[in-house]
Amino acid sequence: MENNKNIIENLDRRYKNYLEDDGKWLNEGFKNIFIDGEPSRNNLKTSVYLMLPEDIREHVDQLLDSSI
Repeated sequence: MENNKNIIENLDRRYKNYLEDDGKWLNEGFKNIFIDGEPSRNNLKTSVYLMLPEDIREHVDQLLDSSI
């Protein structure tokens, strides 16, 4: 569970500028790309995830793969 929280914090911190500019549609940050804000491959909101830039999607994939 703690590792999951770190995934969201890591994304929010790393892509702070994206969230402030182009990613305002995410409202509360990267927890919105997951069902109930719980980061896992099974909870990924695919339609929201696919709206992210490719480099951010790749980073999300890396973080999810490393949390297994």
